[in-house]
Parts: sequence; C-alpha cells; structure tokens
Amino acid sequence: MPFRNVFRKRQAVRLAFRPDRLEALIRQGKLHAADFNCLDASSKRSVWSMLLSAAARRTEM
Repeated sequence: MPFRNVFRKRQAVRLAFRPDRLEALIRQGKLHAADFNCLDASSKRSVWSMLLSAAARRTEM
C-alpha cells in the first residue's frame, strides 16, 4: 500500500508520552484536550491535573 493512503483512513494512533513532555506540550498550547483520549482512569486523572495546572498558569499571567 502506498504511504500516502495510510493517512486517508480514520484510525487511532496509540502513543505514549513522558508525563513531563505531555505537560510541556499542553502548557505551550501545542496539544489540546480535544486532540486526544485517555485510555485509562489513571492517565485521565494525570492529564486532568496537567490541564488544570496549565489553566491556572494562564490566569496568573
């Protein structure tokens, strides 16, 4: 199958990020909560905490 056809299908890509890198991407506005889904409750709690922290930092500025 040609490489360009791979991206035409709507499939999920499973990735893993180090928590500090994920937090940096969220803080920098490069990754938004609407862009991904958490696959388990523990990850969801961690991401929720990161989002709250990023939002708090924005309101302090």
